[in-house]
Amino acid sequence: MSSVPLCSKCHVPLLQDQKGSLVADVCPQCGGVLLSREAWHLAQQDWASALAMDEAYSDSNPMPVLVLEMPCPYCGVGMTTFYPLVAPNLSLELCPQCGAVWLDDGELSKLAEAVRARHPSTPAPLEPGQEEPVEVEVAVERIYCAHCGRENFSDALRCWACGELLVPEEPPLPQPLQTVAELMSIGVSGLGAVLFGWFLHKPQGGKWAALGLSLMVLGLALLAALRRLWRRGKSTPIFPTYSDQ
Repeated sequence: MSSVPLCSKCHVPLLQDQKGSLVADVCPQCGGVLLSREAWHLAQQDWASALAMDEAYSDSNPMPVLVLEMPCPYCGVGMTTFYPLVAPNLSLELCPQCGAVWLDDGELSKLAEAVRARHPSTPAPLEPGQEEPVEVEVAVERIYCAHCGRENFSDALRCWACGELLVPEEPPLPQPLQTVAELMSIGVSGLGAVLFGWFLHKPQGGKWAALGLSLMVLGLALLAALRRLWRRGKSTPIFPTYSDQ
């Protein structure tokens, strides 16, 4: 096997580069980044170096490169999809054997933004003999982007997916009223399902079956509208448009 790993998508040799404390193998053609197990953990601590690494390369392919199987450039084992805890909406490739992580062009920046949102200040280096503080897992509040609906951490300034500003706003309906409205929508849909199932094969039951089907559709549509309504703020339109900012 060649000592220089090859990009699993472009089949070109990867270039080893270092930005700050982060060392990674980067594809000069598609901009993908391959991180070893150690570099992956380091990228989640030193988000500034991770951001600099991703910004130094870009995808130069005229068309997106799609592959059915993604072998690990280090050991050749098929990589699997996983979602990191720091950015649960980010889909990455992980080698189950050596622990290497593959990130497509732009995904390392999204990871860095997610890390920066969770940990705005980088901790100071430990003094000799000083023990590393034990991290305690706490429940992290999340907010939804009013433009694309993706989850974001409550202290994030911009959406990690679409880049739009996150403006915390109160939902248009109070929680108790939202719950009652959703239960009523489910009840209407359930009543429609009962009518449809009961009169579907009954003689001259076509009208009642049609009424039941209509109630089912109406109840589900109301439930979907209420869920969409609850995710947006009072001043956000139901169908927002994307800005160029």
